[in-house]
Amino acid sequence: MKQLQLTLAVLLTLPWASVALAQAKVAAGTPAPAGQSQAAVVWDAAAAEHLLNRAGFGARPAQIARAVELGHAAVVESLLAPSLTDPVDPFAVVSPPRPSKEDMQAMGEEERREAMNQVRRHAREQLAGFAGWWIDQMIEGHDPLRERMTLFWHGYFTSSFQDVKNTQALIAQNELLRKHALGNFGDLVRGIIRDPAMLEYLDNNQNKKASPNENFARELMELFTLGEGNYSEADIKEAARALTGWVRRNQGPDVFAESEFRPGQHDKGVKTVLGVTGKLGADELAEILLDQPACPRWVAGKLLVYLEGREPSAERLEEYARSLRENNYEIAPFLRKLFLDPSFFAQGVRASRIASPIDYLVGTCRRLSIRPPGQLVWLAAGQIGQRLFDPPNVKGWEGGKAWITTSTLLARGNLSGMLLGVVRWEDVMADDALVEEDPSMDSMEGGASMEGMANEMGPGAARRTQKGAAGNAAPKLGEMGRFARYLGEGFRPNINLGARCKRAKAHSDEQIIDFMAAELLAVDLMPESRDVLREFLAQERQQAPGRQQEQEPSAKPGAKGQVSEESLRKLAHLILSLPEAQLH
Repeated sequence: MKQLQLTLAVLLTLPWASVALAQAKVAAGTPAPAGQSQAAVVWDAAAAEHLLNRAGFGARPAQIARAVELGHAAVVESLLAPSLTDPVDPFAVVSPPRPSKEDMQAMGEEERREAMNQVRRHAREQLAGFAGWWIDQMIEGHDPLRERMTLFWHGYFTSSFQDVKNTQALIAQNELLRKHALGNFGDLVRGIIRDPAMLEYLDNNQNKKASPNENFARELMELFTLGEGNYSEADIKEAARALTGWVRRNQGPDVFAESEFRPGQHDKGVKTVLGVTGKLGADELAEILLDQPACPRWVAGKLLVYLEGREPSAERLEEYARSLRENNYEIAPFLRKLFLDPSFFAQGVRASRIASPIDYLVGTCRRLSIRPPGQLVWLAAGQIGQRLFDPPNVKGWEGGKAWITTSTLLARGNLSGMLLGVVRWEDVMADDALVEEDPSMDSMEGGASMEGMANEMGPGAARRTQKGAAGNAAPKLGEMGRFARYLGEGFRPNINLGARCKRAKAHSDEQIIDFMAAELLAVDLMPESRDVLREFLAQERQQAPGRQQEQEPSAKPGAKGQVSEESLRKLAHLILSLPEAQLH
């Protein structure tokens, strides 16, 4: 607990902490007025770091220097079409040890209960395994832009394990998003209309001609393609009729989720959606939505806000919407245009976006060159508001300023301390709701009850219990808490910050602070932060055992001892606890 108290004490010495994020944005500069021409991009280390932060998850100084050497256009092309000399194996989905319907019916109550528990444990561990695999891809950085855009689409086309009771369906959805992450938005829309997880999440299993369910049609228009104000309630009702008949098939003992069209449940009548009349089905509906002028504006706006961290001007939005439409919704040309655009590198855009929990933790791992278990990073991100496969509602994570509160700022710092090996796992995650049992998990991969599993061997009805919830709260995961605790025990990164400082010839306190800040931050230190770090290093030198200062001649007069590896890790912890560390 000592280091937790140290971090809290340091932050409490900074009365400006509540406004430091805004100050850092002002210090970064202001954007050029809308419509004003921009000079060509000055391709230097700052520009390269900005691109690698936004198109990926950060980079070390040597990687940034290599990007500068390659040149702007070449780096953009390498992001869009990376050369993978060591292809990454896809995640292997394994069927759960699920007994047959006959075996279940022959079991006693206790045996059925244990069989269900085994299925649920396997499902949760498989989802955690895939989430860890995905985090590993982000940290390794083999294909950073694809993983960045997969994360974007994961928050755009959302589904949650709280409601989708088949982990393979969630994994298959993520693979769909990854496949088309840099491809065609139209293909994504066509795919998501048939996606088993989305069909379950948005209740299309209950959308039948005799009793249409409008949930999927509403979110398809409001959140996925058009945005509010570009359709009517009548359009939603007619679109729901067009989607009738598409369900996630009940697969019994087969874990592999599939969608299925049931003609008997489809409304074959004439419908009118957004002025188009005919015997419309799902395919026709997708084309109608993609043909609306509002669609490229909606998608372009979401992409610009995500990648630039600010709302675009009306002129900029129209420019990029037009580009998206002219390229038939291809995402790669959109990104190429954006990443070569001088406005993307404007001072008001650089280092001004509040890092999401995934960005913060994965970026920390990449800048420190550490490789913690992916599942541990996944669970840690959930502690501060972003657990993959469990968005707070169908709108995804709010992002921006919502990521930062007093408690999450402290938690971010202490989670970085855990990654550095100076904070114990138990001190920062022991109170997580993960350690509690969650009855809502009882239906995961096994029906809503023992009787349901014995009789049907299928998933329970979709329950979107969090659909209207606000914020980015972390959910409960039942037995996953014990699994996470096992992962966290004994983790200590294999890094040597002392050797890095020595290679950089950083010996004095000022040199060490400058070096560590350059390694870990995308913005310059503010004077108040630098003062805190100076004081910390001075105290560490005074407390160091016995050895007189020899190799750091510019340290404070009378200082004793050298800066130990442990002190350097604590310094990195404090740097990553600062408000400046939350921007990228």
